[in-house]
Amino acid sequence: MKPLPPENMIHSPRILIRGAGEMATGIALHLAAAGFDRLALQETPHPTAIRRAVCFSEAVAEGCWQVRGKKARHLQQPEQCHTCWAQDEIPVLTCAEETTLHVVCPTIFIEATLRKRPVPLGSHLAPLVVALGPGFTAGRDAHLVVETHPGHCGEILSHGTAREPEENKKPGHAAVCHIHAPRDGCFRTGRSLGEHIETGSPVGFLQTETEALALHAPMSGMLRGLLRDGTPVRQGGKVADLDDRPHITPETLSSRATVLGQVVTRLVRQWLQGDDAYASH
Repeated sequence: MKPLPPENMIHSPRILIRGAGEMATGIALHLAAAGFDRLALQETPHPTAIRRAVCFSEAVAEGCWQVRGKKARHLQQPEQCHTCWAQDEIPVLTCAEETTLHVVCPTIFIEATLRKRPVPLGSHLAPLVVALGPGFTAGRDAHLVVETHPGHCGEILSHGTAREPEENKKPGHAAVCHIHAPRDGCFRTGRSLGEHIETGSPVGFLQTETEALALHAPMSGMLRGLLRDGTPVRQGGKVADLDDRPHITPETLSSRATVLGQVVTRLVRQWLQGDDAYASH
């Protein structure tokens, strides 16, 4: 596979974002709105984002997906990125990341999966490598790390490690409640995003090798997030979240995704302009 033709790093840098969940989507939306039109998202063949209405990862299952009027298209061949870009679309790639890196040759690489088990990362991936959230150390895993911890969200670290997340509050003590898989398995559900569920009602079940474990709602609320039926999930992975705030819908992008999108876009602009705060990294 041949690399795509070289780009003008200042005016049309290639930006590759690892992940296409809500945080990655928020970043992509802000970068696109700022005029960065050479964006691509790297996703797995079986995305595990639960807030699917605001995640470009839905393009993997649907072929195309729009969030706030911006369209993303699923591609298996990174050579097709130019076709997407010409149509003002964002490619979502599910080929091997090594293949994408070789073909796209990104100027900027952004790790935005926020996984509990961080995957390998390094400053060799691009001239600027940015990582979001815990598990990454600035200066070792990436040139810069962006905090995602509540109260510190959006802080940029040039040295040190991002804060670990706090333990979730007990069910019923917050407006939002996450439901996690108790073990590895396959999530099955007949529920839909936006559906209202009462406390104790089944959200779905986890099919394991030996049994089907029912997953019940620990509070009443609207299904703002819900894993696709038939998605493999690992123990501890989120399968759904409930929200009891009346002004929230499945299409509401979280404030954290908005903040991270704004911060990363500003960071990219400053780095490309040679701002002293970032040019040396």
